Amino acid sequence: MLRMISILIFTVVLQAQTDTVIPKKVFGSSPPMNYLLYAINPEKMVGLNFSAKNLNNNADEKFLKQSFLELPVIGSFHGSGQGMNVETIIKYSPELILIWKDDYLNSKVTEAINRTKIPSISLEFRKIESMADSILKASEAIGEKERGEILSSYTKERMEYIKNTVKTLKPVKYYYAEGVDGLATECDKSFHVEALNFAGGENVHKCTQSNLRGLERITFETLLGYDPEVIIVQNRMVYNKINSNDLWKHLRVVKNKKVYLVPNTPFHWLDRPPSFMRIIGIEWLVEKFYPKFYKGDLKEQTRKFYKLFLDVELSNKDINQILQGK
Repeated sequence: MLRMISILIFTVVLQAQTDTVIPKKVFGSSPPMNYLLYAINPEKMVGLNFSAKNLNNNADEKFLKQSFLELPVIGSFHGSGQGMNVETIIKYSPELILIWKDDYLNSKVTEAINRTKIPSISLEFRKIESMADSILKASEAIGEKERGEILSSYTKERMEYIKNTVKTLKPVKYYYAEGVDGLATECDKSFHVEALNFAGGENVHKCTQSNLRGLERITFETLLGYDPEVIIVQNRMVYNKINSNDLWKHLRVVKNKKVYLVPNTPFHWLDRPPSFMRIIGIEWLVEKFYPKFYKGDLKEQTRKFYKLFLDVELSNKDINQILQGK
């Protein structure tokens, strides 16, 4: 009798494994999830949240697959781009949808996706410590477990290295310059600065986020009072303005030449969206925050990261240009 029950249980489990359908078409309901899909298997992506090329990145054909660049823009629940509704999602027939669990709009997004009756999986991706496990979970969900184990293992190893590097060091007071004039920034607990905080930084702008997008406005006088040790700049336009405007030269940090432009090839290394690129972005930050204590080889890690996550072989010239934000 026990043998018959054991055989029956084995048969049911085997049948369940056999019946498991590996999705061939997957969609990320938010930019962090769609970019994660690209790192795991871009051929399974059905569409984008917004245009592949935008003001926050340098989505050059040299570093991205043509199939990705040609994907249709399905839309997003976020930002000011093309909106998305249930009918739009259903039109593209994804077999699985990845939901960003940490999203401020999580309840709204989840409710909308549940109405589609399309299977979904929610993943934590805000906290840096969550990224490795979420990479593996997403990979398993879309039938790419082996790939996920490789990416997850690298992520754990590098984040552990960073954590050990900065744990005994004094936090570096930073200002994150955004917008068109550098006087838009993020609150200290915003997910937009999660990577900067993990890398040992302390945001000088302490506040409660006033809206979904962030980009909190401050005055130059406020910034003078903050007197940051480092300025991390989101985009080239603001970087050029800071370094050419006489007003900004009143800041000690500008005089000390500690203003750094975040690399954004092929996607932004830190933010908008806060994607898997934060893995190499955090390494870059630690080199800027703690040049005397960072003992890694940033160029070599950049080369390795691009090969692992983007399937791109970088030349020395490529690496230099990327790190210079070109």
